[in-house]
Order: sequence, then C-alpha cells, then structure tokens
Amino acid sequence: MDEYRTVSGLSVSKLTVKNSRFIGLAKCVTSKDEMNGFLRYAMREYPRATHYCYAYSIGLGEEKTEYCTDAGEPNNSAGPPILSAIRRSGLENVGCIVVRYFGGVKLGVGGLIRAYGRCARECLSKAEVETRVLYRTLRIRSPYDKISPVINLVKNLGGEVRGMEYTEAAIIQVELRRGDIPRLLERLRAIEGISVEEA
Repeated sequence: MDEYRTVSGLSVSKLTVKNSRFIGLAKCVTSKDEMNGFLRYAMREYPRATHYCYAYSIGLGEEKTEYCTDAGEPNNSAGPPILSAIRRSGLENVGCIVVRYFGGVKLGVGGLIRAYGRCARECLSKAEVETRVLYRTLRIRSPYDKISPVINLVKNLGGEVRGMEYTEAAIIQVELRRGDIPRLLERLRAIEGISVEEA
C-alpha cells in the first residue's frame, strides 16, 4: 500500500447538546509529534474549554498505531467514539479532537458517547479529502559504466533522480513510490556491481 486518502487541511464541525458545546477538529497527522502539535493548536484556539478529547490513527497496514483518550470524561465516553468515527471514515493518518465546553447539564455516559461520536463523524464526513502517495528514497551505488541503465530503469518505473555523488563509484539518490521498490530491486539485481541502501 503506497497511497491513502486523508483529510486535506483542517475540518471543523460544531454541535450543541443541552447547552454543552462540542467542536470537532480533524486533520492529517503522520506522527505523534504532529498530533501533539495539533492538540496544542486546539488548546490555543479554544483556551477555556472543559475537555480536549481526541483520537488518532497513524500509519498504514501493519504499521498502524491508534490511540484515544477521554481526557477527564468518564471512561470510554469520549475517546473510543472518536476513534470509532476515524475507523469508519475510511481515512488514514488522521487526528480528530473534540473540544467540549460544559453547559451545566450532565449528559450521562450514553449522552456523551452519542455527542462525541456524532461530532467526530460530522467533522470527518464534511472534510475535504486528498490522496497522498508514499515515496521512499534510496541510494544506489553504481559503477560509472552502469549509470545510464540504472537511471533509465528508475525513470521507467516512474521514479526520479534526486542527486548524484561521485566517489570511487557513482551514488545515485532516487525517489520512488513505495510499491514500486520491489520491482526496482529485482531488476537492479540483474546489473552487476550495484548495491542499494535506504537514504
């Protein structure tokens, strides 16, 4: 898997339930550091909120990491419904925060689950979506007389040459879609004197 659908920019939704205001925020995040930055942004934008509950899903396939927090709400009343909304959205590498301003009326666990879940679902469903492609950068060590075949092979697979170093051998830095790497490596094995490493 080397492409995925995710939120483009920032999506915002608003919901009021029994005087409590819920504000949903969703954006693409690709690391925990990015998610922490997103949370700091929410706290700056909505500084007097009662709760900042959130969930994220980062990575693809077996590398996926998911997390959610109730952030002071009753157990499983906020984080899990937000995470469930992310999973059902079909989007990847997403962080979703639901900010709550308490309105003076307790909603109960069931009411909180419905409110947090609905706010997150609405936020994700109204988001603009973009497709992102995952690339990898490789360093190919090549004898000088094999540079042209290597570059042609990379370009035929839709890759790009990003740089060249000239030492006792040529080191060609290339960028390629992650899904095309196995084909490149297989074909490079047929060329004598080639070695490959991650950049």
